[in-house]
Amino acid sequence: MRILTFIEDLSWIDIFEYFHSALEGVEFSAFTLDKNIAVEVSKHYDKVFLYDSAFNVYGIQSALRKILNGDKFDVVLAPSSNKGRMFAGIYTGLTKCSIVTDVIGIEREGKSFIVNRLVYGGTAIATIHVSSPFSLCIVKGGYKEKPKNRFGEIIKIDVEPDSGVEFRPREVTGNDPTSSDIVVVAGRGIKKKEDMAMIEELAGITGGAWSVTRPLAADYRWADQWIGISGLIISPKVYIAFGVSGQPHHMMGARASKYVIAVNKDPEAPIFEEADLGIVGDLYKILPRLLDRLKKG
Repeated sequence: MRILTFIEDLSWIDIFEYFHSALEGVEFSAFTLDKNIAVEVSKHYDKVFLYDSAFNVYGIQSALRKILNGDKFDVVLAPSSNKGRMFAGIYTGLTKCSIVTDVIGIEREGKSFIVNRLVYGGTAIATIHVSSPFSLCIVKGGYKEKPKNRFGEIIKIDVEPDSGVEFRPREVTGNDPTSSDIVVVAGRGIKKKEDMAMIEELAGITGGAWSVTRPLAADYRWADQWIGISGLIISPKVYIAFGVSGQPHHMMGARASKYVIAVNKDPEAPIFEEADLGIVGDLYKILPRLLDRLKKG
């Protein structure tokens, strides 16, 4: 079985290894957009296809055409993120194979596979039977497989640029929530954009990253990204939420966090069902005192 994996960042290597073992593949190839990532990925894959460019649909489609050359992989794995779903969608459009998103597990059943995926914003799990060729978009979670060492070949894919269009990677200010051990998140309990300075300050003091829930980004335009099923999927060691209600579509993006701390003045907020430590109180009283305490050491 030939497997092609889209590596968005290095945190996905051990996650995909869990699926490699379940699929019992014999040839492992990876696709990445970063030459530094390609070097590390080559230690775990037989081949690494490097398209050294910002993410863009035209270039990835052209690169995949060159790689496939009329052939197909048995399975394509990608993160269930914005870029991962787009990559899998491009591949599926080229090959007409089936695709399943928001996947959390897979088991072999004879010549086919049983795939488990999250539905209804993560409140239920659907079971789907698939046969190769197919594409899976994987949700980050607690997958424990240790990546196997290989000595893979890096193959650079050159594509003629789309005339008149320039693609640039999104610039991340501060630490990246998808790769930080500590993530501080603001919800609609934050009343003014100026108050976001406290969230950013706490993230800076703890050496972590900050983000927001969807309404603060999509509706208020206080940030260009958010945590949730339609945004970033994170798995930090510590997730700290201020004024976050904890609706399923948001917690879907943070459920893989190792330790959840929540501050909310509503004792019935759904996030307290997810929290390891919950504080019922006014964040405007708790957060300034926390910052003062941390500054004093």
